[in-house]
Amino acid sequence: MNKAGFVCLMGGLFMSATGLTHANEQMLGSLPVSPTNTLAIAPEYEPPIQIIVSRKDQHVRVFKGTEVIATSRVSTGKRGHTTPTGIFSILEKRRQHFSNLYNSAPMPYMQRLTWSGVALHQSNSVPGYPASHGCVRLPGGFAKQLFSITERGAHVIIANRNATPEPIEHANLFQPQESDELADKISAVAPVVAPSKALGKITLLTDHPVQDTSAQQVARYLNQLEEVKKSDKPLRIFITRQARGNLVKEAQTLLNQLGYDAGEPDGLAGSQTLAAVRSFVEAQNGSMDQRFYGSKPQINQALLQNLYNAAGKGEIPTGHLFVRHNMKPLFDAPIQIRDTSKPLGAHLFTASAVSPSKLNWLSVNLDDKLTPAQQEQLGVQQDLEVEGAVDSTAVLDRLIIPDNIRAQIDHLIGNGASITVSDRGFSRETTPQGTDFIVLTKPDVSYSKVAKATTNVKRKPAQTRTVIAKKATKPQRKTLFSVLRAKVGN
Repeated sequence: MNKAGFVCLMGGLFMSATGLTHANEQMLGSLPVSPTNTLAIAPEYEPPIQIIVSRKDQHVRVFKGTEVIATSRVSTGKRGHTTPTGIFSILEKRRQHFSNLYNSAPMPYMQRLTWSGVALHQSNSVPGYPASHGCVRLPGGFAKQLFSITERGAHVIIANRNATPEPIEHANLFQPQESDELADKISAVAPVVAPSKALGKITLLTDHPVQDTSAQQVARYLNQLEEVKKSDKPLRIFITRQARGNLVKEAQTLLNQLGYDAGEPDGLAGSQTLAAVRSFVEAQNGSMDQRFYGSKPQINQALLQNLYNAAGKGEIPTGHLFVRHNMKPLFDAPIQIRDTSKPLGAHLFTASAVSPSKLNWLSVNLDDKLTPAQQEQLGVQQDLEVEGAVDSTAVLDRLIIPDNIRAQIDHLIGNGASITVSDRGFSRETTPQGTDFIVLTKPDVSYSKVAKATTNVKRKPAQTRTVIAKKATKPQRKTLFSVLRAKVGN
């Protein structure tokens, strides 16, 4: 070892032994403490912790409310093993863990984000550029301290670039409020009593059994809500577009409810279903244009809207709201979203209690670009070349939440609650139990171009060294002189 190498080695050992950190890694203890943090804060008013990872900067920031309490460099997934972007939460924590996928590789201070293998964990190799198999690698000291302050359920955002929580106020952001008529208002919402058949996808409301509105059932549900209210686990709320999926299945369900036997709601427009549609059309006494349907009735949005009208259900829902508690479904219900041709984007709103009847809300706004095929599927028009995220306030303006739904959520809402809004629906990683809502996003097209160019520029020196090394060891065409040279070199 030459003298320079020895000096570097000894310097590294000294840094490790003394606990000194890299210049771009700010540990919890080294950050200045604000006056508000020196006061004794009641646990029910502690702002929730959010962890935000930037893939572009290979950097993580830890927030308590709007305050950054720790930062560090990270290494996310390399090419072929890219770390997904989106909104996650900590599902599991283990001080000692070994990879199930990569030769039992050690993953100390593991904090799981998906059951398929993405996690935050300590690593001895955090070079500050993408190098992992999909996890987010953290330096040793930082990983340990982060592990000590997080709880299961804490939100983790992985973004393409830096994202920051910003204060936001809006009438559609829930506030704690008691209702004298809660029992009357909850009768229209069916609690989830079984896993949805469409696992990981947005489900139609008809996938859930109609709630028995008897006094006994309502009382049982009220007791369930009271247990949730007493819990220290916050609500998780997810809002997305209503599934445009199976119109046939929805029509079959409504036809059966209206007394027209469409058979088992299976999504298949067989002879029995079509006969039920004809009977429904004929019974409208000219209120629907029977000639439009002809000999083979069409099951489309127009028919579905007439079925909704006949069933007294009003407009076809354009949105759906889901509620989870302690990583299990609680209830879900249809809502309305205005201007459905506009994208929703991806947003996370988190609540901090300042009093028993007042929540302050923060918004993290993420870029999310839909492919042309996704836009067509969702009925959305989005300019992929326009930079910037969809405005959070504008999205909240478009939500119409029924009073009975709002009353239940206002009754349960508290510190640490969150609302996620997304065009995409929740990921298949969102299992019937054991997760909060996991929402994936896709890179901004303009960012991808810039990031690719930036990556090439940043890595140019390393690539040059690699190329030189390859040239020195690359097998050349064998000649007498090359063979002799190789023997001399060995």
